[in-house]
Amino acid sequence: MKVLLAVGFLLLLFALPSVDEISERTVLPITLTDSGFLPNELTAFAGKKLNIRMTNISSRVAELESYDMKFEKITPQGKTVSVFAGPLRPGKYRFFDDYSLSGYSGWLTVREE
Repeated sequence: MKVLLAVGFLLLLFALPSVDEISERTVLPITLTDSGFLPNELTAFAGKKLNIRMTNISSRVAELESYDMKFEKITPQGKTVSVFAGPLRPGKYRFFDDYSLSGYSGWLTVREE
């Protein structure tokens, strides 16, 4: 049992990004309010690793999600979460609050450098 736990822990360590990998990412901050995302349009360059950092100042729990960029993360009120994406090709990528009844969403436009 201890061997399985040790192996599982080592696999987890190798799966997590290193501090250097995280610091090399482009940080894109957004805020979720009771009216939607601010800003609701982001821009990044193709081929870059991204850290989308959302602060939830709305009056409820939210879920930052994107089918296009393959992430989803629950965000309690008053908290900030990060999701990682990329490198991405040029194009438009949608993100949204999956818990919103109003359909809050935004776009990330990825351009050539």
